[in-house]
Amino acid sequence: MFNLVNTWQFNVVAYLLCVVIFAPFYKLAVRNAKNDGAVTAMLQMMAGLILLLISPLFKYNFSISLRTVILLLVSCIFYAINDRLQTTSRKHIEVSLISIIGELSSVFLIIIGLLVFHESISPLKMVGGVLILLSNFIVLYKGNKFEINKYIVMGILSTIAYAIAVSIDIGISPQFNLPIYIAITLIVPSMFILAAERIKPSELLTEYKLSNKKYCWLMSLSWGLLIIFSLRSFQLGKITTIVPLQAVGIFLNVLLSYIFMNEKKDPLKKIVASILIIAGVYLTVI
Repeated sequence: MFNLVNTWQFNVVAYLLCVVIFAPFYKLAVRNAKNDGAVTAMLQMMAGLILLLISPLFKYNFSISLRTVILLLVSCIFYAINDRLQTTSRKHIEVSLISIIGELSSVFLIIIGLLVFHESISPLKMVGGVLILLSNFIVLYKGNKFEINKYIVMGILSTIAYAIAVSIDIGISPQFNLPIYIAITLIVPSMFILAAERIKPSELLTEYKLSNKKYCWLMSLSWGLLIIFSLRSFQLGKITTIVPLQAVGIFLNVLLSYIFMNEKKDPLKKIVASILIIAGVYLTVI
C-alpha cells in the first residue's frame, strides 16, 4: 500500500479526485456568503489547519534564510489576491466556466518565464498557449461578441496573481515540510485579507455559522490535498506526462458540472474548450 501511495499514478488520480470535489464545493461553500473576504479567510484557515494536522506524515525539512522569508511573504501577497478574487468570481460564475478560465495561468506562466527568467520559447509552446487562449475565446464569445463581466475579469486577474505566486515559490517550497509550506501559503494570505479588509474575528464566526459546514470542510480538505497530490505527482513522475493528465480535471469538471450542477449552458463549447486546453497544456511541456 505504501508503495502505491508513492507512485505518480496514484497521486495523479488522487489529484483529479480532489479537483472534482474542490471546484463545485467551493461554489457551494461561498454562494450564500455575506462577506466574501471573511469567508475566503475562513476557508483558507480551515484548509491550513487540515494540512498542519497531516504534516507529521511528511519529512520535516527547514532551511530558512532571510531571502526565503521575503520571497515567501511576497508569494503570499499574490496568493491572497488570487484567493480573494477567486471567491467572488466562483460565487457568481459557473464551475465549468471558471475551471476553463483558470487554465489561463499556464499562459501567464509562459509569459513570466519568457520575460522574467529569460527562458527560451519553442514554437510548440507558443501553439499550446494559443490553444489555451482559444479555448477561453470559445466559451466567452456569444452572440457575435465577447460576454465579459466583472466576475470574469476577477477570474482572469486571479490567474495572473496565481501565476506570479507560483513562479516565486517554485524555488523555495522544497526547503519546507510540504504540508506546512502549503499551510503557510493559505494561512498567511488569510491574515493579509483580514487586515486589508478590516475583518473582525466575529465576522469569521458569523460566516461559519451561516455556512453549510459540510461543504466548507469538504472544500477545505480537497483544497489542501489537491496541492499536495499535484506536487507529489511532479516529484514522482515526468512533467510531460503529469501536466496533461492533470489538465483532464478541466474536462471532468465540465462534464460533472453539466450532470450534477445543472450547468446546461453551451455544453458543447465547454467540452471543445476543455479538449483544446488539454492539447494546449501538453504542447507547453513537451
